Amino acid sequence: MTRPHVLILQHVPWEQPAVIGEVLTAAGIDWTLDCIVDDPELPTSREVTGFDGLVLLGGPMGALDVDEHPGLGLEAQLVRDAAVLGIPVFGVCLGHQLIATALGATLHSAAAHEVGVGDVELLVDSELGLAGELLPVLHWHGDVVEAPPGAVVLACSPSTPNQAFRIDDRVFATQFHLEVDEEMLGAWLTEESMLRDLPVVHGTAAEEALRLRAAYREVAGAVREAGDRLFGAFADAILRRASVDPSLR
Repeated sequence: MTRPHVLILQHVPWEQPAVIGEVLTAAGIDWTLDCIVDDPELPTSREVTGFDGLVLLGGPMGALDVDEHPGLGLEAQLVRDAAVLGIPVFGVCLGHQLIATALGATLHSAAAHEVGVGDVELLVDSELGLAGELLPVLHWHGDVVEAPPGAVVLACSPSTPNQAFRIDDRVFATQFHLEVDEEMLGAWLTEESMLRDLPVVHGTAAEEALRLRAAYREVAGAVREAGDRLFGAFADAILRRASVDPSLR
């Protein structure tokens, strides 16, 4: 029997699947990592009908910057195609915004600046935890997106009302980064463009990076547990769809 296969789309080299990839592999799901962000046309080999799931990772561009990055428009169409076909989709940060806007939500550019470790409030019971709990996460965004029609918002923060949303067991999206582990955060903090995002109040960006690494180390266990649960729900959705009708694959 053919193993399910997921297409993971990145937008810059330092945005990696990390924990998402680990959870999919552990669940018996293969995945392909690719970047089409600057492609004017979708390669036939990347049509969503050839995959059992779709993941959109983060990146520094805006979700609607299709003039500069035409592949973002292709990704939005992949999201809409997946929605029609019932193919599970997961989005992180920019991916969260791409999914929401592709499905009809409004984007608010530069409406917030959340970079670093902080809490989100859980609004409903979900794999993230129980309603009313505070979940520590890694933030790294400036744009904010509303939830698309039919979505349930899972978490919020004071400046970002839609920190995570879900549509049934087909669409999962988080503005924050559950996929990041300590190794990946370390790689981010060697990128000049990422360092420029850090809110430096005292000292230098390098010193702020050290403080961020220490703060993340304190919450890494809780972040990983939440990521394992939510990415696990995504993997389960892929496996469930494949098992109901293998001809869909």
